[in-house]
Amino acid sequence: MCGWGLGRTHRIRFGTDVLVAPYRHPLQVAAMAGTWAQLEPGRLILGIGIGYLRGEFEVLGAPPYERRAEVTEEFVRLFRHPPDGYSVMPSEDVPLWLGGNSARAQRRAALLSDGWHPLWMPAGDYAAARESMLAVRAEAGLTSAFTFSYSCGATKVLTADPQDWPAPRGRAPVGSEFSYAPAEMVAEGNRPRFIGTPAQLVEDFGLLARAGVDHVTLRFASTDIAQLERFATEVRPAFEAVQ
Repeated sequence: MCGWGLGRTHRIRFGTDVLVAPYRHPLQVAAMAGTWAQLEPGRLILGIGIGYLRGEFEVLGAPPYERRAEVTEEFVRLFRHPPDGYSVMPSEDVPLWLGGNSARAQRRAALLSDGWHPLWMPAGDYAAARESMLAVRAEAGLTSAFTFSYSCGATKVLTADPQDWPAPRGRAPVGSEFSYAPAEMVAEGNRPRFIGTPAQLVEDFGLLARAGVDHVTLRFASTDIAQLERFATEVRPAFEAVQ
């Protein structure tokens, strides 16, 4: 999908949110990403994660589910530094962002990647994690550019607030494969963050800006281009002003 989009456009950046590293061979992904980086410089971002669906690991014959974090860390190392004797299209120009909300995921991203791309989390928690990760990078002597990204929940621009929002769903039960996902973020009156009027969305994204978020991925979950147009004209300019 990213390759098709890169070939059909000239300015838009494309990225994965996120590619499950243990499902794929790092040298194959490095060759593909490096090729795209040569054809369309600066427009591909590779987001990767450790995965969470045990059944998929088993069906695909992937490494054991319990080793997925270890395998992902090795994926990053091989992606950046192929073994001696292997020639792969250089991928240094492809930013590699690591997902994951846990403390181990934060440390993994801080030490091994070019950016952190977690799922939605409260702005205060994000700001604290950001400071911790910067400290980890400083202790390791890492001074390269690093992006603090954020993967939003459902996103929608409304004309008016219905003000009869249902109670938040909460997290999936402990033991469920979906329990990795954070609880739904809500504002006053149970309004889900990132769904609301333009003024409400400006408030939501303002919280992220003040928490130190550099980049946001939105989930419109719709083919309605009008949503993108409304966000671009009614929300984004104000959000840029907040920054």
